[in-house]
Amino acid sequence: MNQSSSPPWTIATKAIVAVSALGLAVLVIWYFRSLIQPLVLALLLAYLLNPLISLISHRLGMPRGTTVLAVYGILAVAVLVTLSFVGVTTFQQVVTVTKNLPGWFDQAVALISALPERLPETFAIGPLVLERDLILPQLPGWDEVASQLFALVEPIFSQGGSIAASFVSATVTVLGLIFLVFVVSIYIATDIPRIGKGISDFAHDADYRDDADRLMVAVSGVWGAYLRGQVVLGLVIFFVVSIVLALLGVDNALGLGLLSGTMEFLPVVGPLIGAGAAVIVALTQDTASFGLSSFEFGLVVLIAMVLIQQVENNILVPRIVGDALQLPPLVVMVSVLMGASLAGLLGAVLAAPVVASLKILGYYAWRKMLDLPPFPQEITVSESTPQPTGFWQRVRAFWPASRHRLAVPAAPILPYPLQFAPVFKDFIWGGRGLETILGRTIPDGVVAESWEIAAHPNGATPIINGPLVGQTLLDAQKKWGEALLGSHNQAALEQEKFPLLIKLLDANRWLSVQVHPDDTYGLAHANDYGKTEMWVVLHAEPGAEVIYGLKAGVTSESFAQAVAEDRVEDVLHRVGVAKGDVVFVPAGTVHALGPGLLVAEIQQNSDTTYRIYDWGRMGTDGKPRALHNDRALEVIDWAQAELSLAVPRIAPAGQKGVGVEEIAHCGYFHTERILIGADRVYTGECTGESFEIWAVLSGSVRLEWGDSGIDLVGVSWVLLPASLGAYRLTASKESMLLRVITPADENNENRNADFAENADYAD
Repeated sequence: MNQSSSPPWTIATKAIVAVSALGLAVLVIWYFRSLIQPLVLALLLAYLLNPLISLISHRLGMPRGTTVLAVYGILAVAVLVTLSFVGVTTFQQVVTVTKNLPGWFDQAVALISALPERLPETFAIGPLVLERDLILPQLPGWDEVASQLFALVEPIFSQGGSIAASFVSATVTVLGLIFLVFVVSIYIATDIPRIGKGISDFAHDADYRDDADRLMVAVSGVWGAYLRGQVVLGLVIFFVVSIVLALLGVDNALGLGLLSGTMEFLPVVGPLIGAGAAVIVALTQDTASFGLSSFEFGLVVLIAMVLIQQVENNILVPRIVGDALQLPPLVVMVSVLMGASLAGLLGAVLAAPVVASLKILGYYAWRKMLDLPPFPQEITVSESTPQPTGFWQRVRAFWPASRHRLAVPAAPILPYPLQFAPVFKDFIWGGRGLETILGRTIPDGVVAESWEIAAHPNGATPIINGPLVGQTLLDAQKKWGEALLGSHNQAALEQEKFPLLIKLLDANRWLSVQVHPDDTYGLAHANDYGKTEMWVVLHAEPGAEVIYGLKAGVTSESFAQAVAEDRVEDVLHRVGVAKGDVVFVPAGTVHALGPGLLVAEIQQNSDTTYRIYDWGRMGTDGKPRALHNDRALEVIDWAQAELSLAVPRIAPAGQKGVGVEEIAHCGYFHTERILIGADRVYTGECTGESFEIWAVLSGSVRLEWGDSGIDLVGVSWVLLPASLGAYRLTASKESMLLRVITPADENNENRNADFAENADYAD
């Protein structure tokens, strides 16, 4: 049956189905609510370990499943070893702390209530002497003030004690579930890339899919920065508090350290609980250190805990967690207490990132309802700000989710693979080949060139994916600098000019016979770079030709004479071409594409062309198109005569199922043609030296980096930033690709040395 015969659902039907599905989901969740906690714990564990798993998998080229098993195995061994050394002692001390905390709290209340009687009669502050009776009357009803103060604070400590006790009790009673959590987490960690793609695939429309991707990045950034940051903070606080309290002689220092570290997962409230527990233990322990009274010893411990918290809040938190939540402290505290009342410890831990995620989604929904742009302009660091290179920046860079934080307003976005919408040119020699041969949607009329990746005054391609949608390649370069271009392109960074320009050319008629200058001449006469380029033939009609250099023996004088006598065709060297041929065209080479050709062109970022001969045709204005013979005679390289097509160099055997040919090399670009077999994987890494431009000429591949991925089909292009790191390309069927980079020898004087040997290319 024809699929179109299925009638569409009405709005009422869709609403009924949606409400029914939602009700069924709520019923299932309620019925199986006892399984939610272990599933959430398994998901959190997988999410925390995912960056490490992805890093190892991409760096070592290991299958993700093998990497997951290895990481979880190492984690299990590490946990067992740690517990065997410090776990029993720490656990016992935590039990002691949580068991005695309510009694210690009552003792602390009595101690503070009796404070007026325990204070000295006078206080000396330098030459100033104050009497106790002159101070206390200023605080009417001290007993009432103290009781109200503790009535306000007691719920926090009571909640903290119950949370800690619940944690300890759960650790004892749910040991049987740990294995379940571990196993489920392994499966989740293995399927995380599919889970992310599945969520994104819910939005079938391209524009809504981009919205979904941006929201996923934003929410993932909040959770990644918060959870992984809290893990680091918890470990740091555990060690610091344990050591400081042990040095001060506080009882149960390890237990108090673990309590403080665990409480780091409770924003605002958690540090109060940890510090309060330490002070109460100091006030109520049998013997105070250093010969101090209980009150003085408690004050010392309080000062120590306050100092630790100040170091944490002002030094550690900004560098490890940053401003991931972007919520007022009051909102965070209320959400933590509400989460604890709803779901105990787990609810308290997850409350803050849940509220921050709801804020992002709510902000998006609200602006969509008001028909406003849902994503405001990102706030970025000034382009002149030095790139961070310190220890803490490297620590934070380890957590990919925190690097991609997109809270509202969004934090700076680190580079990711860029895709672009083409810019079309309607020169008179074009046709409709991009539509009829490649199946692309193009404007009406003649289309000669499609600028695929461009950042030139005559054409700039807009970005169509990720957070930078709508901005141009030059915008991305200004935003990311060397992180996008790489260390090989310092001149381009200084001049704010992208090094290359990528095009598709559809020659329905002969192009004009032309020549391009080198850099020296172009900058001096056209305020533009020279133009060395190459073509890869994607389609060729039978008998198709190109003009490729001059005939042997042609000199400046004989060429000028041929121009004057209108017999330029007599001195041109023609070469037949077929699909797959490679033509390398250094600056100074006379050249032209013939009819029936569709080629991919990789060139310097220049649009300077000197037209020599135009086959006697008229322009759109009915007049002959301008020629530039005087300039052409000055830039032609007379040694470029009787040229032959490039012969690819077969690269040494590398990755299984992947064939690599080096098809062009000069000081401006190095190009490889890569054949990836069906279901085979090409792994690579952008190490900071050069960006990489990839073209899928045929077939289809999936590009994956970090936790993200995009699907590419022929003919399409993608730009990989120099700082991207490890990536992989998986072919769903046999696929032909191009890989373009900028080499290190950009300033080599022999930039235009022909890579190809003078021999015919055999496909």
